[in-house]
Amino acid sequence: MNRDQSSFISFAVPRPVLYIGEGLLLCVILVLAAYLRLTNVAENPGWYTDETTHIDIANHRLEGSIQYMLIKDSTLLFGRLPLFHVLLAAAFQISDSTDHMLVLRSFTGLLGVVSVGMLYAAVRGSGGSLQALLAALMLAIYPQAVLYSRFGFSYGLLPPIMLLTILALERFLAGSKAGWLALAALALGIGLVAEVWTLALVLPFVIAAAFRPRHLIWSLPLVVLPVIVYSFIMLGSAPEAFGFDLRFTLSRLVPSQTLTEQWDTLFNNMQILTGSGLWMLAGIIGLFALQPVRLRWLGALFFFIPIVLIGRTNALYNLSAYYMIPLLPLVALGVAALIRYGIVTIWQTAHQYLPVGQYLRSGAALLVSVLLILFVAGAPLLAGLVSTIDEVQQGYVTDIDSFLINPRQAKHVAAFINSRVGVDDVIVTSPVVGWQFGGHPEDFQMAVAANDYVATPHLPGDIPLSRLAFDPDYQHARFVVMDNLWHNWGEVHIPGLRVVVADVQANWPEVFQEGQFVVYENPQLASQP
Repeated sequence: MNRDQSSFISFAVPRPVLYIGEGLLLCVILVLAAYLRLTNVAENPGWYTDETTHIDIANHRLEGSIQYMLIKDSTLLFGRLPLFHVLLAAAFQISDSTDHMLVLRSFTGLLGVVSVGMLYAAVRGSGGSLQALLAALMLAIYPQAVLYSRFGFSYGLLPPIMLLTILALERFLAGSKAGWLALAALALGIGLVAEVWTLALVLPFVIAAAFRPRHLIWSLPLVVLPVIVYSFIMLGSAPEAFGFDLRFTLSRLVPSQTLTEQWDTLFNNMQILTGSGLWMLAGIIGLFALQPVRLRWLGALFFFIPIVLIGRTNALYNLSAYYMIPLLPLVALGVAALIRYGIVTIWQTAHQYLPVGQYLRSGAALLVSVLLILFVAGAPLLAGLVSTIDEVQQGYVTDIDSFLINPRQAKHVAAFINSRVGVDDVIVTSPVVGWQFGGHPEDFQMAVAANDYVATPHLPGDIPLSRLAFDPDYQHARFVVMDNLWHNWGEVHIPGLRVVVADVQANWPEVFQEGQFVVYENPQLASQP
């Protein structure tokens, strides 16, 4: 008998029937996950800047270059490692679609579906079928996981990689062959050439693998092997650019806050996360109810250590909530464990105290436990699912809507620009709309950093001239396209941008306006076709 049912079901079910039923349930869960993540995904929710960054980098990959708008030769300057963009460029080629936002979000949506399947696989071997199916279902319908799978963030590549690492480590620690540890190390290494975030998983890996210490000697080199390969490729193709970007990236990883400030940031993160809804709080509690103990501590290590390492210097909510994307499967796993062991606890209590005969007690206890769990957990989960389906169909309202743009407005701006711009024309803009432009679009932050030699929040002020694909001076640009990001963030945080905005608004004619977007044309270049 399946061990999940044996604790509170006294009748036997043929094993083939159990396997067929389990497979069918998993398929239903995956179909539900796909529906929630892929329906109306191209324009719902609105577009976010980081998504369009990925599209621009992947488009240059298709052209055979390593470039992001103005800056060429390496994208590590922006903290962008190659794997996600290589895969996205391949997706563009395979789909042959001109709607690259649809392809990007479909790609990350499918990664979300894969994560549901990977969570099932990671739990099934030791946690049993009931816990594995519950975990997959919870991740499939988890509102935050659904929403962030619908954004085209590169962090969406990390959940399946992390879950594969946990699966392999769990099998290794269960006494299986060392090949499982090799798989975990290589999976983690692949993550390291996808996102800098993955560095936060190295310590959990080391702690878990250290339970059989002699294997660390050969497994750690496997973790860094993909990074070494990537580094040699870059050193062979653009050594100066790669060295410059690596130094800048490493400098940004060193905390500038004091220990007291880091503690305050971490405490604030935990307070907001646990207070943001029942999912996070239930998930954290449930992680400590996981069985077996081996799976429990792997889940806790891979959840709490990244929270501490990243959350001590970065916000984990609002505009930075994407940092939590790799950890959302573990939240879903904790919720599943809380439900699964809640049923068992209630059943055991009911079985002991229900005033019914011995022959009826098991069935009655099961009925009571299921009904109580459906009332306590099922009702809010069902209400959340109905709400999520409505948002998928009708449109999302998010906490970061003020930083998202209307896709239709962005397309109208692009149509105007592309009907007038030449192949050598420069357009100063935000990436969230500029990725659609022909000519030479550049981010306003790049223009300030490269032309005025001043550091900005995300760029150094000493970018070598050899890294610039074209002249960054806004006074030589054909168009300047302003939006709310310029005014609400750029003018506040970027030195000198306020002067640029004032100059353009005073001396350049406004030639197009759509929603928050205003297009200005350089009067010295306006007569050009």
